[in-house]
Amino acid sequence: MKIGVLLPSSKLYPTLMVDFSAGLRMAFAELKCEGEIELVFEGIHQGTDKNLILNGINKLVIQHQTEVNILFCNYLLIEDIAASINALQRPLILTNMGGNLPSLFEPGEFIFMNSFGLWESAHLAARWAVNEFGKRAAHGSYFYEAGFGLYASFCEGLTSVGGEVVLNQISDFNPNPDDFDNFMKQASVESPDFLYALYSERDAVNFLTKLSSSAENGVYPIVTSGVLLNDEILDKINGVPERIYNVSSWDSSDDTPENFLFMESYKHLTGNNANYFALLGYECAASICSGMNQKGWTKNGRNQADALKNISFSSPRGILNYRNALNSTSAEHHVYELNDGLKRRRKESLGKLELMEQIIDKSKTDNVAQGWYQPYLCQ
Repeated sequence: MKIGVLLPSSKLYPTLMVDFSAGLRMAFAELKCEGEIELVFEGIHQGTDKNLILNGINKLVIQHQTEVNILFCNYLLIEDIAASINALQRPLILTNMGGNLPSLFEPGEFIFMNSFGLWESAHLAARWAVNEFGKRAAHGSYFYEAGFGLYASFCEGLTSVGGEVVLNQISDFNPNPDDFDNFMKQASVESPDFLYALYSERDAVNFLTKLSSSAENGVYPIVTSGVLLNDEILDKINGVPERIYNVSSWDSSDDTPENFLFMESYKHLTGNNANYFALLGYECAASICSGMNQKGWTKNGRNQADALKNISFSSPRGILNYRNALNSTSAEHHVYELNDGLKRRRKESLGKLELMEQIIDKSKTDNVAQGWYQPYLCQ
């Protein structure tokens, strides 16, 4: 069987394609589907041009005759091309970091979605933080991180439990060195119960380093969603930031047997630690292998889509499936706490965002696309 894979490039995440592909191949090998699979890759630049994406899908299906396709793409680009994708009558797994809600298109019969679910993390982070610390939140982020749907989702979660944002600072693309100090000074005036920080990669390193050496370190609990804390960031900061809580559907530090095996196998295969992109590649491949093992799986695209709709597959994030009206996976989310040794540990589990479909339906009434078109955070 031929599987088409459409992947973006990224300045900030230059190994994205390599990491995703390694996770993909590892799952096919582990689940013993490797001998039945031929992979055909297609680049889509930064993944922000819907015409380029649709041309790539058409090329894979019509020229290379791929049966199932995987597309690393933002939901915001799919609205205008979903009908064309479904018209090809070949299953497509749409994957991304989940910085935006899948609110402006109907997936139809052939589009399935497997996301890291950052917008879900943001919603749950708000609800947890209000219950844990209080209702008054101060939000800080930079130009790129603020351009996705996480903050809107956080506010939705916040207001659903009576919370409010009392301070909101979004720094420019080239931040002013005084932004951190100004934010903390204003926070001391507003007296929030907690800070909600949306920073990733370079911006996360800068924020955590400045926090570690400041008098405000540990004064406010800091809540974030998904990407403020990871090995690459923590290896680069100076000092020890205190009272930081990350809400996410997965962390490489998880000590579950499934994640331990995943991390060990990936390290053995590549020599590197697995990251979000490797995880998503692994999961997309695992779902395809599970579909291929269904009795109803044939070369007919509709039969393949029916099989994918009814599967469950194992992931380091737990058991996932596409069995809802959105054809979308939904993972459990957890709170991870940073300790004095700059190690993360799972503090508690929050379960799944049970209101996911209702929240998405509510967002459709606005009918306004929110956020950058990149399928990952930043450029």
